[in-house]
Formats: sequence, C-alpha cells, structure tokens
Amino acid sequence: MATDTDLLAKARAGDRGAFDELVGRHRENVRRFAAVMADAETDDLVAEAVAVAWRDLPRFEGRSAFSTWLYGIALNLCRHALRDKGRHAETVEPSAMDARAARHGVLSSIYRRELVERMGFAIGRLPVSMREAFVLRYVEKLEYDEISAITGASPGATRVRAHRAKLLMKGELGAVVDTFWLE
Repeated sequence: MATDTDLLAKARAGDRGAFDELVGRHRENVRRFAAVMADAETDDLVAEAVAVAWRDLPRFEGRSAFSTWLYGIALNLCRHALRDKGRHAETVEPSAMDARAARHGVLSSIYRRELVERMGFAIGRLPVSMREAFVLRYVEKLEYDEISAITGASPGATRVRAHRAKLLMKGELGAVVDTFWLE
C-alpha cells in the first residue's frame, strides 16, 4: 500500500488517480469536520476543498501533512460560508455525529440521538474560533500543533480556545461533554 508521501509525489507529477486515492483517505474526516463547522453545504464544501487542493497542489510546500493542508482548505471554505451567510454561530447537521450513536445498543439510541442534537446545537453556538479548536481537538482528535497549523493560531491559543469551548459546552450540557468524544 502506498503511503501518503508516495501518493503525494505521484499527484504532484500529475497523476490524478494518486491524488484521488490520497484525498479518499482523508475525505470522510474532512466531511465530518465541515458538517460540524458549516452545516448545510457539506458535500459542496468538501468537493470545493478537493478542487482547490488539486488546483493548488503545486504550491503545497509540504511543511505539514497533506491531511493538515486539506483541513486548512476546508476550514477557510467553512469560514467563508459562515461569513457569506452572515452567521457566526450555526446549528450542526446532526447526521454528522450520528455514526457515534449507531455504535450503541437500541435502548440508548433515542437518548444518544437527542444528545447528538443538543451537542450539535451547543457546538453551533460557540464563537467560531472556539468551535474550530473544539471540533478539531475533540471531534477530529488532532494534536494542538496540527490544529495550530490548520487554523493559523499559536498552539497555546489553540489549547486555550479548545479548553474554553469545552468549559462552555460543559456549562450547557454538563459532564457528558467529557465522555461523549472519548468513545
């Protein structure tokens, strides 16, 4: 199996198949991220992020992982979508988090679906910079250095934003916030 580095080298040489395979490895994570961040236009936003990545591939310097760069493109598109719609907080597409609920038994599925909806609403109410840090850290499970590379904020600021967002979420939803993302 080819590594991301191998596929990236082939893609830079013009191999669209290698690029598609590389993007395919990261598409679902970027889609989930976009769904939580920008809600409605998830598929369009991801398609646009892939198109931008292909177009700008010659300018990718490799200072970060390809996945980090792709998240950064998606984040910029999410920011534009939120700004263009004049909204600074938005509810989250519940289906973006339903996969977590599907892993649990039937008895808890109703409760979990309601929790997913409440969690999505609470995330949507966070200020955008805190939402970015929270989603990338606790939903996508990225390290602070990688989040910093994606958002352009320092690792320290990223850590503070994620922590404050978690505190706001706990204030609204209680201690369930500590365990929901750990599963």
